Amino acid sequence: MNATRAEQINDTLIAYYKNACWEFGYASLCHMALPTALEGKTVIDIGCRRGKGVFKLSERVGDMGHVVGIDWVEEHIREAIERSDRASRDTGLASNNMEFHLAYPEDLGSAGIGDSAFDVAFINSILHLTCKPSDVIVELHRVLKPGGLLVLEIALADGPRDGAIVEEARKLGNSIQAAPCRKEFEGLLNMIGYDVEEAEEPRTVEPNMGFKHGYIVPTVPNDEAVTFKACVLHARKR
Repeated sequence: MNATRAEQINDTLIAYYKNACWEFGYASLCHMALPTALEGKTVIDIGCRRGKGVFKLSERVGDMGHVVGIDWVEEHIREAIERSDRASRDTGLASNNMEFHLAYPEDLGSAGIGDSAFDVAFINSILHLTCKPSDVIVELHRVLKPGGLLVLEIALADGPRDGAIVEEARKLGNSIQAAPCRKEFEGLLNMIGYDVEEAEEPRTVEPNMGFKHGYIVPTVPNDEAVTFKACVLHARKR
């Protein structure tokens, strides 16, 4: 990629993420469904916010494992770093096995993350609100080891989506209403180089569902005849 093209992409990411925080949407409700065998693994958590998920992963991978948290909000990364030493002590680890980096999900290389570096990557429905969701999936494929696992705890639609509604939902920070059609999404994963399987039984979610019971988020008025499901997919890098 030439320098001009790279600069244009970087400018696009900077402009998009400048005010992108999305504090209390559905993505905040995700319970971080994880595979059982994580001891000693290297794991990356995308959209880690203030580090709560990374702290959970830290305990699961143990002293022989390592966890990296990525977020694009400087305040989130600062708070996560400040809390990480105490979190490692609370779980009885010999040392802090976590690190946090300020980076965009589409450009993990800016944080010094190389190819084939991780056994497992985790991302929730914040994926649907990222600047370029397909680029994020490609980037995670790059940083996973061959055979590595991408855990996707996301909302998906049971039918084709209206692109205009999806874009308006993204502007609102509504990660459920911004969800793609499941069939198309799984096709994208396969095309990029993942083998996909379902890890949990999907459950129906409403598009106005927020981070806790009774918290309502804005929606885009529409007449789409689709149902949204909360899904946990395991995508294995070929």
